[in-house]
Amino acid sequence: MQQLLVTLMGLGTAAMNAALVLVLVGLLSPAWRVRTLGFVRRYALLITFVLAAGSLVGSLFIQYVVFLAPCDLCWWQRIFMYPVAFISGVALVKNVKFSDIADYVLVLSIPGALVALYQHLLQMLPAGSLVPCDAFGDCAIRSIFELGYITMPWMALSVFALFILIGLIARKQDS
Repeated sequence: MQQLLVTLMGLGTAAMNAALVLVLVGLLSPAWRVRTLGFVRRYALLITFVLAAGSLVGSLFIQYVVFLAPCDLCWWQRIFMYPVAFISGVALVKNVKFSDIADYVLVLSIPGALVALYQHLLQMLPAGSLVPCDAFGDCAIRSIFELGYITMPWMALSVFALFILIGLIARKQDS
């Protein structure tokens, strides 16, 4: 059952990767640009909340059900991810526009994405390619590996990348 849920998390990550590519293609295509911008702006807050809340629940599931203790870099990713869930949740309840919280989402997502990218590279590159996060090297242990490329930090990086893209799109409407 646990492996099934981890596999579903991997499939969800692959779907996020596909959505990211589709949005980028939609932005680059003159025929689809207006529709893509409209869709992202209309659903930015809901998408952000669902992804952030799902990431919060997923990370707690991995820790407390699968019993995979978070490493130092995982904690840093949580530090940047969890506030996005609370900020977007409060914004949904108070009926605040996403453009009003876009800067907060970006300020949290950019460093979170950098930490996640570093940890993903730490797990994917040959040992010794990057400086490990601690003397024990827990951050370099690839405990989840789905579909040949999805690791725990890749899951976080995918969410952060979508937050950054959504934040940049929704922020521009007020500029």
